[in-house]
Amino acid sequence: MTLNKINKMIVSGLVVAHAFFSGAVTAQAEDFQQALVSAYQGNPGLMSERARVREIDENYIQAQAAGRLNAGVDASIGQTAFDTDIFFGQGGSVSTSGQLTPKIAQLNIIKPIYQGGRVKALKAQAKAGILAARQNLRSKEQDVLVAAATAFVDVLRDEEAARIRRNNVRVLTRQREAAQARFDVGAGTRTDIAQSNARLAAAEIGLANADAQLASSRAAYVRYMGHIPEQLSTPPTFYLPASLEDALQRGRSNNPLVVASRYNENAARSAIEVAKAAGKPSLSINGGLQTNSDTSTSVPRSDGASITAQLRIPFYSGGGNRSKIRAANQAKIRSKFETRELEMIVDQSISNLWAQVEAARRSVVASRQQVDAAEIAFEGVELERDVGTRNTLDVLDAEQEVLDAKLSVLQAERNLNVATYQLLGAIGGFDAYALQLPVDLYDPTQNLREHQIQGLGPQIKDFFEIDRKNVLEYNPVDPESIDPSPTKTISRHK
Repeated sequence: MTLNKINKMIVSGLVVAHAFFSGAVTAQAEDFQQALVSAYQGNPGLMSERARVREIDENYIQAQAAGRLNAGVDASIGQTAFDTDIFFGQGGSVSTSGQLTPKIAQLNIIKPIYQGGRVKALKAQAKAGILAARQNLRSKEQDVLVAAATAFVDVLRDEEAARIRRNNVRVLTRQREAAQARFDVGAGTRTDIAQSNARLAAAEIGLANADAQLASSRAAYVRYMGHIPEQLSTPPTFYLPASLEDALQRGRSNNPLVVASRYNENAARSAIEVAKAAGKPSLSINGGLQTNSDTSTSVPRSDGASITAQLRIPFYSGGGNRSKIRAANQAKIRSKFETRELEMIVDQSISNLWAQVEAARRSVVASRQQVDAAEIAFEGVELERDVGTRNTLDVLDAEQEVLDAKLSVLQAERNLNVATYQLLGAIGGFDAYALQLPVDLYDPTQNLREHQIQGLGPQIKDFFEIDRKNVLEYNPVDPESIDPSPTKTISRHK
């Protein structure tokens, strides 16, 4: 059976036991999407990455400012005391003393006219950096949502596993009581009782470990969702691409880390132009207004104005400019290889996850068959024991096989779910936008929009809109966007 015929899946239906977990945070019932919304709105790591994007936004405004008019005022006030003796011939002299209080104010204005293309290159570099930062934010968002979704299905698995093991302890307790009763009437042996006690002790150990695992999964849930899980519903069905080749293509075009790396390549190319501009002529207009006043002098006030054109032609920098250009070229080469390496890593990850999904899908089918066969065998062994052809150990072994098979189903379903989430993330399909979460999406363009509205920032309409053209081609929630054929949802074995 190929994955092309059996995927388009995810989430297996784990039927949920009601969980009671005491703590400082009030428990609440929620479905899969509500849980992811909680993670999307409250995860501190995601909020930190959003702040990083806003921080990087400022690089564009700073680049724009490098080509704009600069103005400043210099002012000074001072006081000078003097005492002067003037000597004349024949012993005559004149003494003069007093104070000077000069007040100076000067307005300086500098308007760059030409900087060798530096401002244009800085703006292009900043723009590429902003777009790369937005993709890194999208990658962080996917990481958080995949981790939150994993915590969700881990709680479902561990709640059901604890319920199964708790029921197993009850069954083995009855088995031990039955073995004791048979011994009391002479139909059993001390060996039967000892075997029953040993299996019961092992079951209690398994239950203790299951409870510990459930507590750990609940703690992970609280970490990502911010509250204690209770009454979790069955996760929805998601859809994967029809083939591995399709998944690889989508990963190369839409994996946020790969896209971010390509934007970083653009930034590296612009950095070369910034370095080259340092060796080109620059022209600026400098203007100034100055006023001097001192009421203690015969000229109490004087005003002046000036305007000059300043041309700077660099012809020698000690090799520094050429070194910067060479370094920028090497950075561009490095960024290209980094992108290629990321593409290879993503290809490997997608191929591995595709194989994991296929293996998990087959494991689910085989585990269900194992449960059916183990339950039939257990019923037969019990009947054979009643007629004397089987002993207590045979019954205990058969019951253990049923338990192991049921736990295998839970683990296989969980592995299928998690591998699917991770695969969707690798192809760029597990962010809040692609998942259609019922929440107001964070808009990383809003920060620059506000600066533009206030008149403090540049005109940057060409990259206001979020780059989601590839995401729009793929919707893991809508089967019609992938393949119109029906898809079966995996359900928990009863």
